[in-house]
Amino acid sequence: MEDAETLSEEYSKALLPNTIIQLIMGTLGVFGNCLVLLMYTKYVEDNKGSRYFIPVLAFVDLIGTVSNVTGFYMRDNMRYNHGSDFLCKMFPFTTALTGGFSAHLTFAIALQRYLMICRPFGQQLSTQRRRVFVLVLFLISTAYASPLLKLNKIQVYTSALNNVTSNFSTCATSNDTYRSSDLVQYLGVLLFFSIINIFVTSILYIPVIKAIYKRRLNVRRIQANTVPDGNINISSRELQTFGVGENAGLKNSTQTNDENNKTSRKDREARKNISVMYLVIIIVYVVSYGTSLVTQIYHFTKTEEIKGYKRNINFLFMRFQLVNHIANPYIYWYYDLKFRKELRRFCCDKILKK
Repeated sequence: MEDAETLSEEYSKALLPNTIIQLIMGTLGVFGNCLVLLMYTKYVEDNKGSRYFIPVLAFVDLIGTVSNVTGFYMRDNMRYNHGSDFLCKMFPFTTALTGGFSAHLTFAIALQRYLMICRPFGQQLSTQRRRVFVLVLFLISTAYASPLLKLNKIQVYTSALNNVTSNFSTCATSNDTYRSSDLVQYLGVLLFFSIINIFVTSILYIPVIKAIYKRRLNVRRIQANTVPDGNINISSRELQTFGVGENAGLKNSTQTNDENNKTSRKDREARKNISVMYLVIIIVYVVSYGTSLVTQIYHFTKTEEIKGYKRNINFLFMRFQLVNHIANPYIYWYYDLKFRKELRRFCCDKILKK
């Protein structure tokens, strides 16, 4: 009979590929979310409040990354000698809390984009309303994550073979079995509410996509029906009639129009990028949490034990919600032109100071 520490080492070795992947993802998540918090709170201006939820989401993703990776590491490396009942309860609770909070923030983002794009002259989310919204979403997320504080606890048992007694302590569900019917029901409820959240978020964002597409078509029609300034032909007689001063004024007017068109084009591109950015954030959330919840339900309803490389694949998909917490900073970097500009300036200033 092997003792708890030996069995835990064997279990951790079997899941070593999964552990390495999670540690790499955790490093990327901590770095990216810390960078986002720094840039959006100190350097990126947000006078209109269109990026209000980004720092909040980054903070939630940072906590979610740390709690997920730490909790997974403890589960994988202390499978049979998990000695802390507090940590056994807190990490699953924090994981569910940050996951739910992140999901609801995507809904808040979709609602804000819908109001700004589709109802620009209607009532918007003021700063005070956004703060209240964040508080309410936090309380809701805390409420449905709290059952995990009861479902999870340390299970201590003793096993004796050939006159050798070994003590084991595992972080499991409260009905003394690894596969808990209560946990399956709880995960089913979470999946149901996640589907509702995804459905409502999609309903809000579909008209946003349509509005952006229509605006792009209108801009193309206007550009197609407008004669470019560079193609205007002015004869020498007309130039003499205008005189030098008038011709200079024509040039200045043309240059001003070109500058205004460039500025307007940049503004439209920035607004379009922000909307597409939020859409990608929502898609990543749907894929990551949908994969995780479905795999967890499959795992806890399966009767036979999964071994070998299939176990690593199973655990990777079961913990796929980690992708949602680490992907957002890199989505901001790709789509948010202002974030990229300020980040480039920030990095250049640091290099020049050195």
